Amino acid sequence: MQEALFDIRNAAAMELIFDEDAMAVWEFIRRRARPTSAPEVAESTGLTVERVQDKIDLLAIHGLLEAVPARASRKFVTYRVTHARIGIVLQPNDAGDRQLWDGYSARIREAAAQLAKNEMPLEQSEAERFARCFYVMPVRLEPSELDELRQRLDELTSFLRLLQEKHAGDVDPARYGCNYRFELQLQPLATRVLPQPVVVMRARERDLNRGAERLDAMSRLSARERQVAQAIVRGFTRADTAAQLGIKPGSVATLTKRIYRKLGICNRMQLSRCIGHSVLPDSVLPDSGLPESGLPESGLPESVLPESGLPESGLPESAVA
Repeated sequence: MQEALFDIRNAAAMELIFDEDAMAVWEFIRRRARPTSAPEVAESTGLTVERVQDKIDLLAIHGLLEAVPARASRKFVTYRVTHARIGIVLQPNDAGDRQLWDGYSARIREAAAQLAKNEMPLEQSEAERFARCFYVMPVRLEPSELDELRQRLDELTSFLRLLQEKHAGDVDPARYGCNYRFELQLQPLATRVLPQPVVVMRARERDLNRGAERLDAMSRLSARERQVAQAIVRGFTRADTAAQLGIKPGSVATLTKRIYRKLGICNRMQLSRCIGHSVLPDSVLPDSGLPESGLPESGLPESVLPESGLPESGLPESAVA
């Protein structure tokens, strides 16, 4: 299964990744490794069936889940993941991408801080061996030592993933949940936190060489279709859009139909949910006076160690996505 990649400029996709419930639903279905219904997800996660279904619909719009054709023996529609992992791509030396990354990083740090507040009181965790482990100290590292440290951290990360997958089949509501926070620190949590998927940060120019698939809605559209899509989301009429782009209203109608068909949607509201205020270099109407999308007021995780200089990060369990 491929890795699903979203552009950091896709505001709607980034908000989805920060939607804790949506990511918890996706991760549960991924772990089941078989078609799963909304009631099954709700039973193990503690979310309502209605909320689970809403998140499933949102994940499906972004191409992360797909419905499995119903069989006579099935009472409910079931769903399965379309990709093994979720990733975000950005251009490290692009000022706009870096600004977005800085904002998302701040949001992730805030989420991690909130998760840390969920720690179990010390007196309640005394009976647990190694209930808390801290190792914090300044250290000097030579290049060769840094390489070795990265290798050892990679081994540790692999071991943690192994443990994560080991419990993937356990869907007992009493056991399906995370009970420790890991940050080269270990401490028990006082309340249950739903598991979240690992989200990987990639450099944009390298993403398609890694068995990955771009899922951004805007990346499926041509440059002209992107211009029309942005105009639709911003509430411009067909005539206004045609005038700004220098084409006929009939051409705008044709392009709109083509956009809806490519994205599998049928109205402006669904288009808005699908692309949000995505910003791609050629997606803004030329000299149109249309406002460019503002940067999302949010922030992503501080990742760990990427091969591209960007980190690979498990988003904080209670605060993503």
